[in-house]
Amino acid sequence: MKRKFPVVLAAILVVSMLFAACGSKDGGSTSSADKPAESSTAAESAAEASEVSEAVSESTAQTEPSAQEDKHLDVAIYWNATLDPTDGWGGWWTMRYGVGETLLTMNKDMELETCLADSYEVVNPQTFRFHIRQGVKFSNGNDLTPQIVADTITMTAEKNSRGGNLKLESAEVDGEYVIFKTTEPYSGFPFMLTEPMCIIVDTTVDMSDYATNPICTGPYKAIGYVPDEKWELEANEYYWKGVPSIKYITNHNIGADTRIQSMMAGDIAMAYSPSTATLSLIEGSDQYKIVSAVGTRESDIAINCREGRPTADKNLRLALAYALNRDVLAQIAGNGTADPLSKPFPDSTGYDMSKVTGPDYDVALAKDYLAKAGYEDKDGNGYVEKDGEELVLSILISSSSGTEVYQSMIDMWKAVGIHAELDPLENVKDKRSSGDFDILANAGWQTMNNGDGQSYMLNRWTDAGTDNYAGYHSDEFEAIMTKINETFNLEERAALFSDAAQIIADDCPAIFFAATANYDVINTAVLNDIEIYPIDYYVIDNTWEMK
Repeated sequence: MKRKFPVVLAAILVVSMLFAACGSKDGGSTSSADKPAESSTAAESAAEASEVSEAVSESTAQTEPSAQEDKHLDVAIYWNATLDPTDGWGGWWTMRYGVGETLLTMNKDMELETCLADSYEVVNPQTFRFHIRQGVKFSNGNDLTPQIVADTITMTAEKNSRGGNLKLESAEVDGEYVIFKTTEPYSGFPFMLTEPMCIIVDTTVDMSDYATNPICTGPYKAIGYVPDEKWELEANEYYWKGVPSIKYITNHNIGADTRIQSMMAGDIAMAYSPSTATLSLIEGSDQYKIVSAVGTRESDIAINCREGRPTADKNLRLALAYALNRDVLAQIAGNGTADPLSKPFPDSTGYDMSKVTGPDYDVALAKDYLAKAGYEDKDGNGYVEKDGEELVLSILISSSSGTEVYQSMIDMWKAVGIHAELDPLENVKDKRSSGDFDILANAGWQTMNNGDGQSYMLNRWTDAGTDNYAGYHSDEFEAIMTKINETFNLEERAALFSDAAQIIADDCPAIFFAATANYDVINTAVLNDIEIYPIDYYVIDNTWEMK
């Protein structure tokens, strides 16, 4: 899939970018795997519902109160204990629950769209001018203003652990506009504003309880939280795109392993990303439907590139890469919900990866690279050695993680003469940080955690990257990442991502093997079809309807 862009920006020139209005969308660390009080939910009386209806702006398309009456949906979505966007990754759940929105967003085709801002322009490589959408209200009825937007983004830059990624120098109000200035040329800034840490909150009220009750502009508002048990959501009566027809949603804290069973028991009508091992329970049933989309996460193993490790030799890394059958590994990893992958970005990201070639399964080529690295099986025991010493590689893995994928890798490597063993530890952080491993078992990495691949690439494989566990360095790669910052023509920028991806595929600081899907299961007797987006922090929106 070629990455689509509605408009091409010209560097330095003032180019206005106008897009269609957005809708609410779906779903870490940059690491990206996703690093993570009782309240009444009874339906309001018809009179109360009528009062709510009258309070909604006349300019907002509304759902009649009668259409909302008694509509209460139970779901099981990813769980988190805070919805404060300034607190680490909390904003990811604020957006997943349909509570928060950002200035810009990504659509299903991974195109940048407007949301709380209805247009923006690049004044120069360090200045961005956003027009704030008029007539939008927060869930408490307060108006969204440019000053609140400026204050929110400034607060996020200062308080969130990833706020430095904004490279924000200032945010100033100019009438209905907010002018953002960055500390350096930063073509990724508009994309960064789609990151859920940049959810706009009402900064004019007491924010001390924003962990459980953030005041935002999304289709729903949080009205109750029971620790470790549930989040209660209520339709936002002021929602600018139209009040949802489902008035109440309860998100239950149900583990992935039991979400399908809970659905079959009638406790929930929607299960987001249940364990793939449980999908067979609903196989052949007309009552339950799996809705899916290829996601923007990838699964890989990091290969230690540091001097002194055997895997510092690129030939050995390539031997490891070519020896793996990704069709088999993706099937094991996703149980039918993952696609094989041999390059840094899944096609769902929108970047054109068609010209990027990764190391696909080729046993003969794997053996050739082993020989180039100086390894051969001289003693005939089935494993290669070098200078009289058998090659034994360790796979650092959390003792709480599943091992089936990595055991399959061990078997595939054995077929070409490579001896690998698991090194399970309760806490892998120390060895991971010190580089005391050969191979690191990784979780699924979100390649587009801000609608763009720049943070993912920077953090994974540059010298300054916080997640560069492989200890990888490439002058060419560093130069491309610098150039991406300074490139505002979006087609040229996308081409640079392809160039960077090819370098990583060639050098193998990581071996990619699966692109995981975003999927949920719905009870078709209760809930109509819902949309799934490539990025997994877009889930609940105002289009959901119950039967």
